[in-house]
Amino acid sequence: MRYLPPQPYQELDHTADVGVAVEGETAEEALARLVLALSALLAGGGPLAVRGEEAIEVTAPGGLPAVAVALLRELLYRFATERVLAGSCEVLRLDPGGASIRVGLARWDPRRHREGLDVKAITLHQARFERDAGGRWRAQALFDV
Repeated sequence: MRYLPPQPYQELDHTADVGVAVEGETAEEALARLVLALSALLAGGGPLAVRGEEAIEVTAPGGLPAVAVALLRELLYRFATERVLAGSCEVLRLDPGGASIRVGLARWDPRRHREGLDVKAITLHQARFERDAGGRWRAQALFDV
């Protein structure tokens, strides 16, 4: 399933960083929402015009939280080097060792996205990716700003 913005996320209070928390019916939905939450923060809520698609694959030891962080780090790297943001996300594979996604890429525009955050890094500190007691998936990540 392809997810498009806006997707619901909650900003977390943190002393020096910005955090987001998402939930989904499936682990794939929660991961897609994390991806799109990062883009929303980088774009300052501005619109994202998708111009192309790309497949991205990451591997990471340490379970689903580490996989989510690795994926967000890859997307932040692409933002820093190519000035592109994920404007859509489809999770093709997700397991405790890695993930594959197909993202619709949008070019960052300084006029439309000037309110975006200057995210410097994605940290493993307080990263979570788990099922709650009701069976919904909850994930969260912290971003150094």
